[in-house]
Amino acid sequence: MLFGHLINIIGGVFFPSDDQLTSVLKAFGVFAVGFLMRPVGAAIFGHIGDKHGRRVALLLSIILMTLSTVLIAFVPGYQSIGILASMLVVCLRLLQGISLGGEAGNAPFLIEHAPKNKKGFFGSIEVLSAIFGSVLSLIAVLICKKVSDFESWGWRLPFIFSLAMGLISIYMRYILDESPEYKRQKNPSKLPLKELLNNYKKPVLISIGIDLVENASLYIYLVFFNVLTSTINTYFNHIVEILSQIALGGLTILFAILSDKVGREKVMKFAFIAFVIVSYPVFSMLCSGNYLLAHILFIIPIAASLGPVSALMCELFPTKVRYSGFGLSRNIAAGFFGGLAPFICTTIIKVTGQETSASFYMIFCALIGLVAISQIKD
Repeated sequence: MLFGHLINIIGGVFFPSDDQLTSVLKAFGVFAVGFLMRPVGAAIFGHIGDKHGRRVALLLSIILMTLSTVLIAFVPGYQSIGILASMLVVCLRLLQGISLGGEAGNAPFLIEHAPKNKKGFFGSIEVLSAIFGSVLSLIAVLICKKVSDFESWGWRLPFIFSLAMGLISIYMRYILDESPEYKRQKNPSKLPLKELLNNYKKPVLISIGIDLVENASLYIYLVFFNVLTSTINTYFNHIVEILSQIALGGLTILFAILSDKVGREKVMKFAFIAFVIVSYPVFSMLCSGNYLLAHILFIIPIAASLGPVSALMCELFPTKVRYSGFGLSRNIAAGFFGGLAPFICTTIIKVTGQETSASFYMIFCALIGLVAISQIKD
């Protein structure tokens, strides 16, 4: 999220161009490259998580994430070392992407600890952490803007500070116990990825179709909204962004609890239909300066899709291939539809010349989600 929120600065420092939009587009391309590596990370850590345990995989993934994030702060700019700067940032984004692929195992780990009637609630904590990470990123950026020469060198400080959070996370995972469901299984799969692709193709496709909606909407909201409103990115709007993301977190929990009571499919169908209805009006509001209402309208379907999605996906896979199945599905959806969303939306605007036309990508994703969720049988 730090990389996404600082995309305008990162574009200028590592991918300079005479045209600001081209510079941002290059940076979004690098942002997306990291996401394209997530399925690779999901395959690697999914194998470790299903064969050797969730705890080991999650410990290794957070070590890799901490190193690759902190090192971004120390890469010299393009003006200092030329194309090597761009290449180093791309390499670190690739490592971030691989580690983030492994981080998908958080959801199975949490859900396997959950009581039967609270799996939606427990699963929502995993997606809530992404929102919380974004809020922390925004707060860190806001503080560093106040206390440093942010455009010159201060933007590097949040990446350095992430070392503290990484070390805390590494320690917490080191002392954790393995999930009860994993310990109860008698015959762990020797080649979980192979078994998944041989026997569970349909659940994988359904999971990708469902998860691409929340991925596309979340990264449009957390990253692309910043680009659309960069000309009016005042201190007030920054505060609105932080508060709306906190509200999104609260709504995500509420919709997850609702899904435990009325069913995950009902809640998610509401979310997908809502995206089809509100996406174009939301983009129109952003372009016309109605910033607050656009945020309010968009976070409701995001929360309704985020809350139940992890539990619904985990329920489609048995324990022996759950880490691999969930991780691969989530990261294919994230890599090709979530991480690429800001890049695709920026490209659509560049081609059409209309900022509101970017909304059609969100509508397209929501329609895919409706088709996918209709394929689920009890």
